[in-house]
Amino acid sequence: MGLEMRWCIVNIESYFKSRVEELRAFAERGDPWVFLCASSFIEYLAKVVYDRPTTHKDYKEFLKNYLFTICPEYKTFKYDSGKCDLAEQMYHVLRCGIVHSFSLFPDRVATTNHGGRARSILIAHRKSGRRHLGNYVDKRRNPKLDAAVFIAEDFIDDIAEVTDFIFSQARKRTTSGKQLRSNIRNWVKAYPPIEEIIKRKSKKVEASPQNVCVINRITSG
Repeated sequence: MGLEMRWCIVNIESYFKSRVEELRAFAERGDPWVFLCASSFIEYLAKVVYDRPTTHKDYKEFLKNYLFTICPEYKTFKYDSGKCDLAEQMYHVLRCGIVHSFSLFPDRVATTNHGGRARSILIAHRKSGRRHLGNYVDKRRNPKLDAAVFIAEDFIDDIAEVTDFIFSQARKRTTSGKQLRSNIRNWVKAYPPIEEIIKRKSKKVEASPQNVCVINRITSG
């Protein structure tokens, strides 16, 4: 595949939508790994939209401008305490916690200085019978457990909607659409997302760990 075709917005969109379908398959397995993958996927989406490494402000802005706009139930979610800070908790628990620390607990700096709260988000699957973005409160705990429940399958459905929206905006023949297309191409070209097994025209390559390319596809000719 030539470089011009490779970075075509249609091909990039196809790539992201394929990853969303993989996230759906992970969600059906019923284990927590889908939340790690989904949280990492969200961070990459934020980077392609803004074409820069995301700060905590960028990440929360992306959630509010995209996820919370497309799925307003995130924006209106209110904790039992009365707080409406789901974007902040998603940043500290999903991005900093799960992706960067392999834990649902924000680190001490986040809880002390930046408003992160332990167990502010609990993760589950539809088979639990819980409602996505429902409240989970246990006043018998000390401190009180006051959480938002994230259901894997519904969370992935919402990410799929956001992905569709981003690329629908990027296809528009407007100044903002052109800028978004440029941002997406620039970031994906500079920092290619996880890809597949190396493909070569001249020789069959066995699917071994040594042949897995996580940076770029290699082609001959």
